[in-house]
Amino acid sequence: MAEAAQQNDGAGGAGGPWAPYMEAARALAANAQGVLAQGLALAHKAVVATNALLQKYEPLAVAVIAVALYVVVTWLWDHLFCRGPLLHRFKVEFFRVAKKIPFVRNKVDESIDKAMVTVRKSMLKRIEGVRSTVRMPESPASADDILRMLQKFSVAGDFEKRRKEGRVNGTIYVGGRHYEDLTKLVCEAFNLFTWTNPLHTGIFPGLRQMEAEIVAMTISVFGGNDKTCGVLTSGGTESILMALKAYRDRAAEDEGITRPNIVMPRTCHPAFSKACQYFNIEMRYIHEDPVTFRADVAAMDNAIDGNTICLIGSCPQYPHGAVDPIEELGKVALKHHIGLHVDCCLGSFVVAFLQEAGEKNFPKFDFRVPGVTSISADTHKYGYTPKGSSVIMYSTPELRKYQFSVFPDWPGGIYGTPSMAGSRPGALIAGTWAAMMFHGKQRYIDNARTIMKSVHKLADGIKKIKGLRLVVEPPAMVVSFTSDSFDINRLLEPMEKCGWDLGVLQFPSCIHIGITMAHTEEAINQLLADLRRTVTPLMDSPHLKVEGVGAMYGMAQSLPDRSIVDELVRATLGTVYATESKKEE
Repeated sequence: MAEAAQQNDGAGGAGGPWAPYMEAARALAANAQGVLAQGLALAHKAVVATNALLQKYEPLAVAVIAVALYVVVTWLWDHLFCRGPLLHRFKVEFFRVAKKIPFVRNKVDESIDKAMVTVRKSMLKRIEGVRSTVRMPESPASADDILRMLQKFSVAGDFEKRRKEGRVNGTIYVGGRHYEDLTKLVCEAFNLFTWTNPLHTGIFPGLRQMEAEIVAMTISVFGGNDKTCGVLTSGGTESILMALKAYRDRAAEDEGITRPNIVMPRTCHPAFSKACQYFNIEMRYIHEDPVTFRADVAAMDNAIDGNTICLIGSCPQYPHGAVDPIEELGKVALKHHIGLHVDCCLGSFVVAFLQEAGEKNFPKFDFRVPGVTSISADTHKYGYTPKGSSVIMYSTPELRKYQFSVFPDWPGGIYGTPSMAGSRPGALIAGTWAAMMFHGKQRYIDNARTIMKSVHKLADGIKKIKGLRLVVEPPAMVVSFTSDSFDINRLLEPMEKCGWDLGVLQFPSCIHIGITMAHTEEAINQLLADLRRTVTPLMDSPHLKVEGVGAMYGMAQSLPDRSIVDELVRATLGTVYATESKKEE
């Protein structure tokens, strides 16, 4: 016992090895007490001084002053730190106020009206033999008359001719030798389920099963596992809306985040911006790498804070066709314990099969990448199903449940929906399921191989045209190009006269085309021939200013006040619903 006591004294006594640390701890505690005492004394003096200062005011006045100070400080914090870059917000406010000046407002209106003349001429085309209907008919029309009008509507714009010649930018994804059989099958599926509604699963159990199988088939080709789940939506926009709603609601419930933000490259689809508008989420746009046009991972990492709910990456992004570095973004998402959504709405059933189609260097992007928590993929693009259908997939059911909307206290009964819509067209589910079964994995691989053959042929051909250059080497179905010799927007009008529908891009100016099954080898050869013929005279006069349609795009890109472009687009969207073309013209 004595020996044990001596050992204890040696280890923890005054002369033991712990003695210096104990002394330091006591000194630190004494200092802390002194600092605390000083702090309390200063606080007391502040309280006394404040009471003395406010004694001459009535209690109500003191309360009003306190509330006013709180409002001012909150407003300053909100506007200086919480709503995007200060310079950008200053510019927006400056132009907003400037446009209230009558002279400025009149000039803006004149410019918009002038631009809308061109827009109306382009959009409001008379359909021969069809009178515009602006009132409900007093008496029923015969089936034969209706079918005759439908036939005239169907040939307006010559979209079938465009499909056969491949003169479209994306838009019509179907084609190839199975086109007729696929079209017949989908139409028959529609006929069988014309009056069905998947909202009523008890009445239409077959729809429920087909919908579940559409989601399961899609998950199986995007690297999912037993926990991966999803929902069928009406298109890519709804898939993206639902994903951001799920992230927002999960962050609010699990972490108490009330001012959520997402971090994404500027090249991400506007559907993410729309979701942020709808759900009050802050967008943090990050400029893409100026050379590769891929997401700047380091910059996105730096933009993350405690209110960030997820990162966004695209495979590929729509403007230039570049694929964001999803594996690197996954590491960032895991580091910060936030979600990573991969937008495959465009890439869908091409990128899912590219490696099996021979593109061995195509990067990983799906649920096999650690950190990926959701993926959106459109079945109605390269899944070759009817418009509109898409699948939003989640890594776990725990995340998906935040997408659902449930209303347990409605007098009409307990109500819940998996996505935005209540009633939905069952015929669309049947057509989508039929198209996916028709293709199977093998036909999707064959189509991906065919599309990439056209992509490589077009890209190689563009490289050989003097005056043009690729924006990026295309990893998937989008081919983008520009010119360092002349304003690329000058190419638009002559190519449009050749019958081509090309995508116009900005920041920087360039042009792209999305290759689909409609683009046969003959179509690619014709596109390259028309490009060569069109570029030659432009190279002879490289410094001429752009005119016509191209001038509109150039003007819109150069305007410092983006709200004018906003107003022009809103006016254009209103024109979509114009029925009396004579008045509009």
